[in-house]
Amino acid sequence: MSEKLQTVTFFPDGTTKQKSKDARSLSTTGRLMAYRDQLKKNLDNGIHFTEILNQLITTDDAMVLLKSIQQLSTYQLDSAYLIYPQQYTRPDFYLIFLSRLLGLHQAEKLVLQANEQNDELYHEFPGIDKLGYFTFVENPDGSAYYVEQHTQETLFFIDFNKHLLLFNSEALTNLLIVKLKKEINEETLRKFELQLLAIGKFMKEDYGFDVDFNILDPSNYASYAIMDDQMPQTALDKLFINASNAGYMLITGMHNEAELELSRGIKMAVEPQENGQWVIKINDPDNRISWFDVLNKYDFIRDWYLGNLESLEIKNDPRYY
Repeated sequence: MSEKLQTVTFFPDGTTKQKSKDARSLSTTGRLMAYRDQLKKNLDNGIHFTEILNQLITTDDAMVLLKSIQQLSTYQLDSAYLIYPQQYTRPDFYLIFLSRLLGLHQAEKLVLQANEQNDELYHEFPGIDKLGYFTFVENPDGSAYYVEQHTQETLFFIDFNKHLLLFNSEALTNLLIVKLKKEINEETLRKFELQLLAIGKFMKEDYGFDVDFNILDPSNYASYAIMDDQMPQTALDKLFINASNAGYMLITGMHNEAELELSRGIKMAVEPQENGQWVIKINDPDNRISWFDVLNKYDFIRDWYLGNLESLEIKNDPRYY
C-alpha cells in the first residue's frame, strides 16, 4: 500500500479537515524543482562566463583585462548538472591575455594561432615558427608555465593572482643559446628576447607584478648569481685563455674579481658580492645589454659559459624551477 502523508487544516470554529497526499509525488516534484533551479543557476553561470570572456577579447582597458584573466584562471564552468562539451582551456585564455596585452601596447610580435584539429591555441614567433611553438601548461592552483612544446623548455612562470612572473635562465639558455642559435640568426633571437622583455615590462608597469627577468635583465644593477658559491677559479683561468685567443684582455682586481672590456663600452665582470655569492655583471652606457645579449653576440664567451655550466650556470628561484 502506498505511503500517505496526512495534512491537517485547523479552522477558526475549532473544526479540522484532513487531506492525504502521496509521498512519492511530493518527492518527485521536489526533485524536478531542484533540478530546474540548478539548471537555471548553471545556465546563468555560463552566461556570466561569456561576459568575462568578452572582456578578455575586446576590452581596451588594461585593468579590466587583468581582472578578466584572474577570474577565468579559477572559473568553474561545468557542473554535475550542465557540461559544456566544447570549450577553450585556461592555458588558451592565458595566451589570449598575453596577445591582448602586447596588442594594447602596439608591441605584439607573437602570433596567436589555432590548431584546427582540436581548437587549441598556441603562439608562434616569426623566424622561429618552423622550429617550435609556445603554449601554457597549467598548475592545479591556476598558475602556469610558458612552454616551448618541441623541447618542453619552460621559459617563464606566471601567477596572475600572486602577481608573479619569473624567467627561467636554464630554459632560455638551452632553447635559445644552445638549440636555436645554431639554426637562426642573432637578430631573430634578439627580437624574440625583446618580446619576452616586453611581456615582463608590461606586467610590471601595468599591474605591479614582481618580475624576475633573470639573464634577460639589461639593467646595470642586475647581478646574475652563478651556481658556484666559491670563487670559480678554474672557470676564470679558462676565460683568461678564451679571451686572449679572441683578442681581448682579462683584468684581475684586488678581490680576485675578473673584468673584461668588450665593444662600445660594454664591460663584463665576474665578482663576489658582500655575502660571498659570486655573480656575473654586465655594464653598458645605455642599460640595454643583458647577459643573454652577451651570450648571443660573443662566441668565445658563449663557448666558455656553456663549457663551465657546473660552476657558472645562472641560478633560478628553486621554489619554481
